[in-house]
Amino acid sequence: MSKINRQSGLVKLIILIVVAVLILSYLGVNIQKIAESETGQANFAYLWQIMQKIGDWFVNLYQKHLAGYLEGPWVNIKETFTK
Repeated sequence: MSKINRQSGLVKLIILIVVAVLILSYLGVNIQKIAESETGQANFAYLWQIMQKIGDWFVNLYQKHLAGYLEGPWVNIKETFTK
């Protein structure tokens, strides 16, 4: 059941991207020019930095707070399947 939901979500995402590109094309926005311009590249670099900081925050949160709680159950699960 969850596999169907994931596939449905992926299909919705693809449809959303296609619709967004069609709308931008209708409005006369050239995505390639935006991506190749200095301003566009600077904006993408800035967004990438923000996403890296968010990812680092999640990794740090896991390592500091969650890893200790999850280590015990994970070891038990791992031992169960390796016997």
